[in-house]
Amino acid sequence: MSILVAGAGGFVGRRLVEKLHAEGRPVIAGVRKPRESFARLGIEQRIFDAEKPETLGTALRGVTHVVNCIMGSPAAMVASTRNLAEASVKAGVQRFAHFSSIAVFGNAEGEIGDDFPVGQNVDAYGQAKIDCEHLVRKAQQEGLRTVILRPALIYGPGSEQWTARIARLLRWSRLGDLGAAGDGICNLIHVDDVVAAAIAALDRPEAANRAFNLAMAEAPSWNRYLMDFGQALGFTPIFRVPGRNLRIETKLVAIPLKIAEIVTGKLGFGQQLVPDLISPSLGRLFNLDARYHSARADIVLGAPAVGYADGLRQSANWVSRQ
Repeated sequence: MSILVAGAGGFVGRRLVEKLHAEGRPVIAGVRKPRESFARLGIEQRIFDAEKPETLGTALRGVTHVVNCIMGSPAAMVASTRNLAEASVKAGVQRFAHFSSIAVFGNAEGEIGDDFPVGQNVDAYGQAKIDCEHLVRKAQQEGLRTVILRPALIYGPGSEQWTARIARLLRWSRLGDLGAAGDGICNLIHVDDVVAAAIAALDRPEAANRAFNLAMAEAPSWNRYLMDFGQALGFTPIFRVPGRNLRIETKLVAIPLKIAEIVTGKLGFGQQLVPDLISPSLGRLFNLDARYHSARADIVLGAPAVGYADGLRQSANWVSRQ
């Protein structure tokens, strides 16, 4: 077995490479530019850009298993997945694990299992993930054995979006007890559980050609998560955010912050100069009554091992060291 993790420079990809290496697996980090952290560990790196199919022949030489963790713009994700899946078919890859997302379910509410219909009022990111799944299934029809993983909100050490960003917003009392606006379900999954599921997807024959939701079984409400995480961070008392404040954040403040984020990014200053925005989509998520079930993954790939309290502790400890 020789495992190529494409998108190894990202949050999940990096964690997956490090875990496979720690287990003594023959892993290759697929990156756009060399990473010193991988070099220090003696991990082989292959440099390629999956948007450029001509770079993939050498990248896949001798590879038997591929994990696609590539992120980017919607167009970049679709192009990269198309090229990587097609190249994997040509290279005779034995197993192709692809990271999708619960975003494929859009704003659907209620109990959502692995076979729930996709595409209900999805955003551009969710549509791109749907398009990527179609491309993976097309490669499956051409003989590639595939696994589609749909993680929920990935939190824990290293998570910028659902740990670090949330911590900053709690620190400045821009999030807290949201009242009725925070009664939606916070469908979390710890990064270590996501990595464990990806490894099982490579190893277990019964996982082939199936799609799996990955989510915490007893997910808290957003209010519960925000208050529990705030307390773990020591940001007490937890601020009660009036509904008016949240509406101002999502409808008025988010627009100039998004513009500033784009401008500073293009100028090369980095996004750390711009305060975190609370987008309209995030505001809607706080009140979304959707619970994602991962019963199939629990049986085939193994149930999540990191409990909610332990995950909060790890997350708070990581934030405090930043």
